[in-house]
Amino acid sequence: MLALSLVLLLLTVALVWASEKLFSRLVEEFYVPVIQDFISFVNKGERYPLIHTISELRLRVFKNKLGINKAEETKACSDRRNFGKEVSEEQKVFCSRYDELIDLARSQISISKVFEPLYLNYEPELLREIEKQKARDALRIWIRQKLNCLDDHFRCGRDERAMLERVTGYDEETLATYIRLLINLDKKLFPEEQILPPVQAMDLETQCDFVQKGKTYDVKQGMVYIGGGPFNMGTEEGPENEIPRREVHVDGFWIDRCEVTNYQYLLYLGKDPFLRKSTFPRKFHDGNYLKNWMDDLMPPMGEELKPVVNVSWYAARYYCNALGKRLPSEAEWEKVARDQTEGEYPFEGGAEFLPDYGWFRDNSGGLIHIAAEKTPNSYGVYDTLGNAWEWVFDHYGFYRLQNKDNPQGPKTGAYRVLRGGAWNDPAEYLRPALRRDTLPQSTRYNVGFRCAADLPE
Repeated sequence: MLALSLVLLLLTVALVWASEKLFSRLVEEFYVPVIQDFISFVNKGERYPLIHTISELRLRVFKNKLGINKAEETKACSDRRNFGKEVSEEQKVFCSRYDELIDLARSQISISKVFEPLYLNYEPELLREIEKQKARDALRIWIRQKLNCLDDHFRCGRDERAMLERVTGYDEETLATYIRLLINLDKKLFPEEQILPPVQAMDLETQCDFVQKGKTYDVKQGMVYIGGGPFNMGTEEGPENEIPRREVHVDGFWIDRCEVTNYQYLLYLGKDPFLRKSTFPRKFHDGNYLKNWMDDLMPPMGEELKPVVNVSWYAARYYCNALGKRLPSEAEWEKVARDQTEGEYPFEGGAEFLPDYGWFRDNSGGLIHIAAEKTPNSYGVYDTLGNAWEWVFDHYGFYRLQNKDNPQGPKTGAYRVLRGGAWNDPAEYLRPALRRDTLPQSTRYNVGFRCAADLPE
């Protein structure tokens, strides 16, 4: 008896697994037109866009799997299924296949553990199509209506109520899954509506100064102007890649007061799906892009004001360029970090006073910290030393003595340059002259960036 029970259990598991795999393949085959149809129906103001989409999907599936040309060809099967009407002998096999497809979809879509991961897998495509069809506002209205319907099915339209009952049977777990997914989708459509606590917003405005005032975007918001002129770059004594010390000249430029934070990055990702965790092309990172984010538009909880990390050079450059800015050159970065000084560290007292200006191994507690908590330099720029390494534009290479006016690295090369040191580095890594090389696809838990810009003073 026990053996028979085990066999039956294994057969049941195998059938469920097979159904799940078959359903997944159907979803993969038809998801593109489904998403396009659904957003189009929402944008047109259709009362029941989901029902219309399902109707179109059924026709596509039946054409592909049953070989029909018109929806009317399944009417006899539908009548048999819904009203018990008899069909002819030659139609029975066809109607059996029809029933199998209907039962497969209905059984799988009502299982949260099947439906939810499938939906999340294709949600980035949905978000892209929403942006493409400019349907954010229309979809928000639909989401609010569906949340009302799921909360109280008597607030649904008659057709919706019937469909909801067929699909979910009003199962609490299934309804809770749909509600959670809809709420999260609404948040992802409008990430800019996330509200920071008043004290944090005030800190951003008074220190980093990147909280936008008014509706017009100002590229200079959160930046400080660095006057052009000469400074001594590099060191006389040190690693081979830091020497020689020589005078170079850079033209005036603007640079961000603070390293780009998770919050700033999130606001941009809300407008541009290209740079999101699930959609940023794999050739531009090493597979760990935004590894610490929970989802496309969900940075680590409570870390909104910390520097964004796990970003590649390509992602940093794309972000800056999209905002009308760019990555700073290595020379520009060092001019700011040196802060018009000549010593090993850009403040009196050397490494002894480093804890006042930056987060590093001795004072960070093993964690990255909120931007702008330490003393700024005389330019009003925060965290050039410590907290997170910063990408700069240049290819990595040894210094060239003849390259003195707005010096750039080599024109080509496999590696880009990191500057500044991070929260987990020793004090000697937080010198303005120190340089590191790494692949531009690299995404590390202690590497971020800030932007620069060429604008009138």
